[in-house]
Amino acid sequence: MQIPLRRIRPLGRFLRLRTLALILVGAVEVASLVTAYAVMPIGARPAPTVAASSPVPSNSVAETGEPTPSASLTPSASPTPSPTTGATAAPAPPRPAPTPFPFQAGVNVLVYGNDPAFATKANAQLAHLAQLHVNSVAFVFPIYQASWTATTVSADPVSTPSMANIRLFIRAAHQRHMRVLLRPLLDEASLHPAGKWRGQIAPTSTSAWFASYRSLLMGYAQLAQAENVEFIDIGTEFDSLQSSTQQWLNLIASVRGAYHGQLTYSANWAISYPSFGWALDFLSIDAFFPLSVPVNATQQQLVAAWGNWIARANGFASSFSKHVVLTELGTTSEVGSFQQPWIWNHNTGVSMEAQRLYYAAACQALKGRIGGMYWWEYVLDSQPSSATDPGYDPQGKPADLEISRCYA
Repeated sequence: MQIPLRRIRPLGRFLRLRTLALILVGAVEVASLVTAYAVMPIGARPAPTVAASSPVPSNSVAETGEPTPSASLTPSASPTPSPTTGATAAPAPPRPAPTPFPFQAGVNVLVYGNDPAFATKANAQLAHLAQLHVNSVAFVFPIYQASWTATTVSADPVSTPSMANIRLFIRAAHQRHMRVLLRPLLDEASLHPAGKWRGQIAPTSTSAWFASYRSLLMGYAQLAQAENVEFIDIGTEFDSLQSSTQQWLNLIASVRGAYHGQLTYSANWAISYPSFGWALDFLSIDAFFPLSVPVNATQQQLVAAWGNWIARANGFASSFSKHVVLTELGTTSEVGSFQQPWIWNHNTGVSMEAQRLYYAAACQALKGRIGGMYWWEYVLDSQPSSATDPGYDPQGKPADLEISRCYA
C-alpha cells in the first residue's frame, strides 16, 4: 500500500530534531568532563595504565641517571628511611654507592691540636684548596692508644682537635661546596717504641678494643650526622684486625644507626681488601704503591707503572661491586721518591720535579678510572720554605699546581 508523502515528512522532521537534541546533550556532557579534569589537581589524576612488560625508555633514570622529561616534579623521598614511630629503628642496611658515582677530587688535611688561630688557618687553607678545584676534603685527626697491645682507644685532650673545631672545619668546607670525609687516624707514637705500627696492633682483648673504638667512633658519627658530613672512614690500615669480620660488621651496624651518610674503610695498599667490604658504601685504599721505574723516569714511564696497580684496585671493585677511592696517595719531594712513596725520608736530596712528575702521572693514569683520590697531605701551618722542604706537603710546590690541573 502506498503511504501518503505528507505523513512521511513530519516523521522525518521529528527524527532529525531528536538526533540533533541527543548530539547537543552529548556535547554538553563531554564538555563537563573536560572541564572537571582540567581543574582536577595533577596528583589526583588517574595514571595511564602501562603493561608490565613495557620496555624501559632509552632516556630513563635506569639507564642515564637523569630524569625523563615526563618525570614527576614532586621531590623524591630521602634515601635514608625515617625511623618508624613507636618502634626502635634497625640500623640502615648496606647500600651501594650512588650511580653515577661523583668523582671525589680530594686532599687530606692533617690536623693536630687546637690552635687558638684554628678558625683563621682552616679558612685560609680551604680557600687555597678551593682555588685548586678540590671538591672533597678529608679531615684527618689523631686518636691514641697506650701501646700496641692496649684495649682502649681515645681522643687526646691536647693533640686531638675538639668537637667544636671539627664542626667549624666541616662548616667552612661546606660553605665552599666541598664534601667532607672524616678520618680518625690511630697515631703511632706509642707504638714505635715496640717497633710496631698501626697495622700490627694486637690488643690483649679484641672485643674490648672494638668496644672502646666503637664508643669513640660513635661520638664522631653523631657529629657527622648533625653536620651532614658526606663520608666517614671507619678505620685506616688496621691490617692485624681486618680478619675480625664480625666485629667490623657490628661496628658498621652501630655507626649506621647514628649516621646516614656513606661509610668506607682505608685498606693498606699491600694486602687484600677485607671481607667486610660488602657492608661499606665504597672501598678505599691508601695507595702508596711502589712504581718500578728508574730514578730519572719520565711522566709516561710513571703512567705505565700504574697499570698493574689500577688493575688490582679494579679487581677489588669487581669482587665487591663497589667503587674504589684512593684515600691516600702522594710522595715526598725527594729524588726517586716515587719508587717507594710510603717512605717518609729517603735522604736522596730534594727534588720538586720528582714530586711534580709523580702527581702529573698519577692524575693521568687514574682520573676517570677510579672513584676518587685524596692527596697526602696538607696541614694548617704551611712550611716556612717550601722550596727546600723534602716532605709530602705539596703546598707552595710545583705539585700544588698539578693538583689544580688534575681537578680543573
